[in-house]
Amino acid sequence: MSLSLNGAADITKVFVGKIGKTARALNKAAIKELASDKLEYSFPKATAEDLIRLTSKKIEDTYKRARWVNPKDGKVYHLLEEGRSKEGVNVRILSSEGEFIKNALLPNKTIVIIDQFKSLGGLRNLLKLKFPKFVSHGEIVETYLRRTNPFATIERVEHKKNIFEQIKYRGYLPANLMIKRLQELEKRVQNGENIHYISLSEASMCEIGKLSTQNGIKQKTTIETFLTQENFLTPKILSSINKKGTRIFVSAGNEIDNPKEKVNYLLAIDGVEGVGSLTKQGNKVSVASDSASRNSIFTQHYEQRNFQGRLVKENGKIIGINITGQPGTDLPYNEKNKQLLRPIAGTSYSTPIRVGKVSLNDMMEGIL
Repeated sequence: MSLSLNGAADITKVFVGKIGKTARALNKAAIKELASDKLEYSFPKATAEDLIRLTSKKIEDTYKRARWVNPKDGKVYHLLEEGRSKEGVNVRILSSEGEFIKNALLPNKTIVIIDQFKSLGGLRNLLKLKFPKFVSHGEIVETYLRRTNPFATIERVEHKKNIFEQIKYRGYLPANLMIKRLQELEKRVQNGENIHYISLSEASMCEIGKLSTQNGIKQKTTIETFLTQENFLTPKILSSINKKGTRIFVSAGNEIDNPKEKVNYLLAIDGVEGVGSLTKQGNKVSVASDSASRNSIFTQHYEQRNFQGRLVKENGKIIGINITGQPGTDLPYNEKNKQLLRPIAGTSYSTPIRVGKVSLNDMMEGIL
């Protein structure tokens, strides 16, 4: 499918077949779950051992189970990890009520998260400074992905790989640094390495085919402006990676002012899939008011955006922190993670959830 947006460059997207159909099915499931006040977790048919694993709040148990909704029929299953090998991940499949269905071997899938994981901790230790540690954006993103699909192999790719890059580019990510990271991934994929998915919670916003005035000079800030620069390599690199079979998911972006007219230009790149966000007001679920790139050409996927960090307690004792709303413990309780006892929101977190669902669907393909 090819089209032109207000004079912008022709944009070719590939999400009209199975990928598009699956995206719509997942969107409907996400809306249905968000509309529910609370997901039911009742296991009357589980064995005593399975029941312990399904209901445990311990972090080590939390990351060895997953709730999976079969996109073919909407049925809910619970998967318990039994062990890992070079061939894949052995799981025990249970019904929504905890009844044993079958054992299965899930094939290995690799997900790369491109984000910032490191803080200035190295500098802090070097200079013996006493400012607080901060939870990085990448750590939060990874938590949502791991809770959705704990069975995949997840690899971190740092925006800024050393302390010098962190200091020089503190607070933002320059295009040349992003291109450098993408070129490194492209080389690995070209050499035959299996990278099945990329999760990128990064937005570079522009207007869709409008004239804007900056410093008294009218300039056209269209998608075309970004995608046709001779020295701009991002479209070529991402398309090259995608053509090798890697699915690339990028956040739609958050825009308070006029989100319907703003688009993350990365979503216009051939082979890139956009992830927007859903919110609930009363009993109604809709696209979040600040979710940008609101066009099916750019954004095919939608997931929840609003979360609340809370303490997890057992027998009156704090054992961890939960930020996903799923049963169990997402993160250990410590001074750094205490910062997450607050509202958490954005397409940055919708994106890894969708990557987790898509990858788990692929791992379960042909099993049920």
